[in-house]
Amino acid sequence: MAKSRKPLAIWWLTLLGTAYFVAGKFGLSLAFVNASASPVWPPSGIAFAAFLLLGSRAWPAILVGAFLVNITTAGSVATSIGIAVGNTLEGRLGADLVRLFANGRGAFDRARDVFKFVVLAGFFATTVSATIGVTSLTLAGYAAWLDYGPIWFTWWLGDAVGALVVGPILILWSTPSSVPWTRMRILEGAGLLAAMVALGALVFGGTSGDPLTFLCVPPLMWAAFRFGQRETATVIGLLGVLAIWATVRGLGPFAERAANESLLLLQAFLGTMAVMSLLIGAVVGERRRDEAALARLAAIVSSSD
Repeated sequence: MAKSRKPLAIWWLTLLGTAYFVAGKFGLSLAFVNASASPVWPPSGIAFAAFLLLGSRAWPAILVGAFLVNITTAGSVATSIGIAVGNTLEGRLGADLVRLFANGRGAFDRARDVFKFVVLAGFFATTVSATIGVTSLTLAGYAAWLDYGPIWFTWWLGDAVGALVVGPILILWSTPSSVPWTRMRILEGAGLLAAMVALGALVFGGTSGDPLTFLCVPPLMWAAFRFGQRETATVIGLLGVLAIWATVRGLGPFAERAANESLLLLQAFLGTMAVMSLLIGAVVGERRRDEAALARLAAIVSSSD
């Protein structure tokens, strides 16, 4: 039995490391302020979810994946090792803190746990990777000390939004949906996705700087009130894909500035939308569970009469 488990573990680690590597190469293709610092960094969400779901077993895949991403892009072996260690510690720290203080995999069930997830995994743990990574680059001469602040902020915001957007998608899709998928619900879900794509194309598909980003809010609220947290996180991810695709092509309301600044503003927008939607979705979920508990209690009381 032990022999049959070992190849499976190796395959899972290989798949995880490959996913991290591919996502990392995509992220660094959008690096402008420094070749190793991107404002778009999905791997932080992958690492956080991997450590939360798999525990410490995930560290070899994250460490090797992060090292290969950097050594094949820029820098030296030493800086790549430093960055890989920082990325691994970031994911492990975020997962451990959420497990200890924010209900672990159930972090998205209650609003207070969502808030803790945002602060601990999104804002705090991501400072580890940014600090270790930028310090490694500056000490090795791949970045100037005068540029430490801008590079650090770009690195941190990319990691933070990656954790806030990608992490919930992976974690929530690893558990069964709380939504009963009837035929009408499937049709409604298709309508929700179509609305998100249509409004995303309207908001980010042109070259006008008109402030139409508020039009992205209704589909997110639709997902939060009518579906569960898994579907809400998925719609946020879809919005992110549409927005990033358009912005890097010079389209949408954030594209009128320099490339790095445009992506930083976009990431701040996506992070805000993610936090707002997940918090509202958690409140709605809590209310549904309370109503179900009251209904069960009422049924027990009525049956005892």
